[in-house]
Amino acid sequence: MILKKWYKYYLLLFSINILGQECYDIKKGSMHRLQQDIITLASDEMQGREAGTAGEIKARNYIITRMQEIGLDPKGTDGFIQTFSFVKKIGLKTIDVQAHNVLGFLDNGAQKTVVVTAHYDHLGFGGSGSKYFGRKEIHNGADDNASGTAALLELAYLIKKNKIKEKNNFLFIAFSAEEKGLLGSRFFVTEPTIDIKKINYVINMDMIGRMEDGMSLKIEGVGSSLVWEPYIREIECDAFPLSLKKRENGPSDHASFYEADIPALHFWTGKHKDYHKPSDDSDKINFEGESQIISFIESLIMLIDSKGEINFHKRKIK
Repeated sequence: MILKKWYKYYLLLFSINILGQECYDIKKGSMHRLQQDIITLASDEMQGREAGTAGEIKARNYIITRMQEIGLDPKGTDGFIQTFSFVKKIGLKTIDVQAHNVLGFLDNGAQKTVVVTAHYDHLGFGGSGSKYFGRKEIHNGADDNASGTAALLELAYLIKKNKIKEKNNFLFIAFSAEEKGLLGSRFFVTEPTIDIKKINYVINMDMIGRMEDGMSLKIEGVGSSLVWEPYIREIECDAFPLSLKKRENGPSDHASFYEADIPALHFWTGKHKDYHKPSDDSDKINFEGESQIISFIESLIMLIDSKGEINFHKRKIK
């Protein structure tokens, strides 16, 4: 009985500490891990991480290694991997190509699971989707979306290591073929590796590495549940203003879950002049700013963990 009372008291203190932390404080450990992950994923060695290429497989294997280091359990159909196929055009021909989602699980023995997502693929050497019209060059995609993938790994690390047994399980998914039309997330929603009805809500991160002074953190999908806005407003953070948008079906992987009637939020810092160009490199990432964003999202996750189930809301668009 005494131990149970102590544990409840510890949980309360932990929650207060998380929600009360100032997200403008920079965590050196988080900064180091973010730099390592983004610089690696956005290196020329990954050849732009285009879905269905050797560069994608190198990035996939790196993410698997990091999930193993963190201590996540595999939750794909083949270890950490969920393989799917799509059709690729090469000139006048079409071929079937395999791509790979990467899934790591934190099992708290809970009824509901929170899904945290980011796509790790990018444009390879350009081609369709590129905004660059010069000679063929590697599109490293540091912001789009090595930044979101690194944030996914950092949130996994923080939640796994916090010594708290949350009231939700956590499934961390690095999607491939987002740049091909949200193919990886749409495949997972139709072929889930967990009971999709037990997903509580989704946090998606896509391009969160280019925060600048005075810039707002954009949070979309607020219309997917009536509780999102009041919960978000509960967290105090002076590091940046918030821009809340109801748009649930924006062009990133959260849209696939919204279409399946699952509450989903999308975090990003906005487009920039290097978007879908070879110049989207890791030397332009604001690692301190991204660390602050991760602290904010961590605080939101911990707050929601005490709130129970998040109910889906289908917004009527006039």
